[in-house]
Amino acid sequence: MRKFYIFNINNEFRILNRNNEYDLFRQMESIKKLSKDEFYIAIKIFNTLASTININNINNEVFNQNRDNDFYTKYRNIHMINNYYKDEESKLTINKTYMILETNKPKSSFFKYLKNKGLFVCDFENKDYFWLDNLYSS
Repeated sequence: MRKFYIFNINNEFRILNRNNEYDLFRQMESIKKLSKDEFYIAIKIFNTLASTININNINNEVFNQNRDNDFYTKYRNIHMINNYYKDEESKLTINKTYMILETNKPKSSFFKYLKNKGLFVCDFENKDYFWLDNLYSS
């Protein structure tokens, strides 16, 4: 299973790092690695890079696009797809500051429901990172 962290990057940093994804990934990774004693610093750095996520809008959008999908379930801010025919198990958890996508696929179905929102995706464990809208532009 892969674990993707999805961030809503501020417009200024989105423009600055549009073609330099590695630097943005390293900044997000450095925030993740800060200790609990440095929590206040981590929050300050994170707030300069990322914006909050409108939980209700994302919940409604993902739900409306999947409501007729037999393989989809939702409970509060957690969306799940268990498609046995496509061998996909994906769980999207929406938080105020980031989303977590746990999936057995490198290109989860949830990605297409979140595209065109200027979201930055990081898999810290596998050192994988990309702009979500770039995933579908090729």
